[in-house]
Amino acid sequence: MTEPGGEREPRSLDDWLRQFFRDSTLVPVLLVAVGCFTAIGAGVIAWAVRGRSLAAIAALVLLAGMSADALLRDRRRHGRLGLASRCVLGLWALSAAAAAAAVALGLA
Repeated sequence: MTEPGGEREPRSLDDWLRQFFRDSTLVPVLLVAVGCFTAIGAGVIAWAVRGRSLAAIAALVLLAGMSADALLRDRRRHGRLGLASRCVLGLWALSAAAAAAAVALGLA
């Protein structure tokens, strides 16, 4: 259904995320969210690798498994990776880079 303004209501996660990339007023919100999720991911990765904590390793395995499952489902459903899947991959890459930087700087 179309709204009077001509835009349809978002139905999928990709539709919801696409708004953050298209609307320039939402870009600061997107940057803060990416920063928060990157910091959490980097903390878990650094804690699992450097601290060798069983809880951190379990969290890392659980997060990686959930991410892989979501990527495979998206790939099977659409035949390609959607926006949400690319965001997940980007967050993993940013988290790994931040964890490597923290270890190199001696913060972890």
